[in-house]
Amino acid sequence: MVSYIFIASISIISILATFAVGFSKENQNEDDQYTKKTKNNMFRLTLLNALYVVILVVVLVVYLMYFQ
Repeated sequence: MVSYIFIASISIISILATFAVGFSKENQNEDDQYTKKTKNNMFRLTLLNALYVVILVVVLVVYLMYFQ
């Protein structure tokens, strides 16, 4: 039960953070530098997603080892 609450709270926090960034005032204005540097931005986003997957795998392994 605790794991479901943990996953639900992380999901809700992620959704709220995504909406906060998406609707922020800074995000509404188009930045020419951002559109010119798409390759660098995509690389950084890919690294962040890879890091996220690694963290999720570590958390899953720790959970399965100690809480099952």
